[in-house]
Amino acid sequence: MITSEEIKRRLWDGANELRGSMDASRYKDYMLGLMFYKFLSDKTLDTFKNSANLNGLTEEELVEEYKKAREKHDKALDMTIQNILGYYVVPEYLYQTWIADINSGDFEVQKVTDSLHNFERSIATGTGSDDFKGLFSSSTIDLTDTALGSNLNERSKNIQALILLFADLNMVSLQKGDVLGDAYEYLIGQFAMESGKKAGEFYTPRQVSEVMAQIVAKSSKIESIYDPTVGSGSLLLTVGKHLDSDTQKNLNYYGQEKNTATYNLTRMNLLLHGVRPEKMTIKNGDTLSHDWPEDPKRPNEGVQFDAVVMNPPYSVKNWNRSDLKISDPRFEIAGVLPPDGKGDFAFLLHGL
Repeated sequence: MITSEEIKRRLWDGANELRGSMDASRYKDYMLGLMFYKFLSDKTLDTFKNSANLNGLTEEELVEEYKKAREKHDKALDMTIQNILGYYVVPEYLYQTWIADINSGDFEVQKVTDSLHNFERSIATGTGSDDFKGLFSSSTIDLTDTALGSNLNERSKNIQALILLFADLNMVSLQKGDVLGDAYEYLIGQFAMESGKKAGEFYTPRQVSEVMAQIVAKSSKIESIYDPTVGSGSLLLTVGKHLDSDTQKNLNYYGQEKNTATYNLTRMNLLLHGVRPEKMTIKNGDTLSHDWPEDPKRPNEGVQFDAVVMNPPYSVKNWNRSDLKISDPRFEIAGVLPPDGKGDFAFLLHGL
C-alpha cells in the first residue's frame, strides 16, 4: 500500500515536471480538477460494484461489467447510483476510459472535454445539482489553453501525461484512510507556496487554521460552521477534524467565495474529504456586496451559525464598490461604515 508521503512526493514531483512554465496558481485548476474527476469515476465504479455484488474483479473487468449493465438498464442504473452518491459517471466518460484510449492510441482531448460537460449535464436534473454545477466550467479547466501547449498535439501529450499521473491510484481506498484528503490538501498548500501573493486567494496556512480550529472546538455544541471567505475550504475542514466523530457526522458546512475557480476547488476539497453533498452549502459571490446567507424566515437578517471562522483579505482597498449604507444590518450596530482601505473591518462586522 502506497503511503501518504509517497503519494504527496510523487504527485508534486509530477506537477513540477508537467506544468512547465505555466503559473502554479493556474495549473492547480487542471491538476486538482482531473484528480477530482478520477475520484468521481472511482466512486461510481465502486458503487456499481457493491450494488451488483461484483467483488473480486479487476478494474478492467469491472468497467466491462458496468458497460454491459448500462446497456441493459440504461437510466435505471444511472438513477440507482445517483440516489446513493448524488452523481454518476457513465461508462463512456469514465476516467478509466480515457486511460484505455491512451493505451490504445485513440485518445482525443475532445473526449475529456465531452466527459466533463456530460457530467455537468447528467447532474443538472439531480437533487444535488447545485453541489456540482459548474465544477468543470471552461473558465476553470480550459483544455484549449495554449499554456498547455502551443498546438493540439502538444496539448494532447501534456494532458495525457497528467491523466496517467493518477492512473494507478484507487481514490476510494485512499479516501477511506484519509490519505486522499491529506494529499489534496498538501497539493493545495504546495501550489499556494509557488503562487506567491495569489496564494491568499485560496489557501489559509495550516498553522493559522490549527489555532482557530482549537479555539472553535472548545465550544460546547457545534452543528453549523460558516466561512465567508472560504477559499479552498481548508479552514472549515481543519475545524471539523478537531471535533468528535459524532459532531463531525452532523456538522453542516457553509461558505462563500468570490473567485469562481477557487469556489470550485472548495467543493471538490470538501467532497474529497468525505463531506456529504447535503451537508455543504457553498456559494459563489462577493460576501461584502451580497450579504449571504439571509434567513428566509426573517428577511434582511443573516442566518445564525454556531461558529464563524475566516481568513479575509486584510486591508483590502475600495471594499465598498456596491455603495453599501450604514443601514445595512451588518454595519448598523457600529453606526459607521469601515474606511475604504480597511476591508478587514467590514469582514469582521459581517461575521458578527
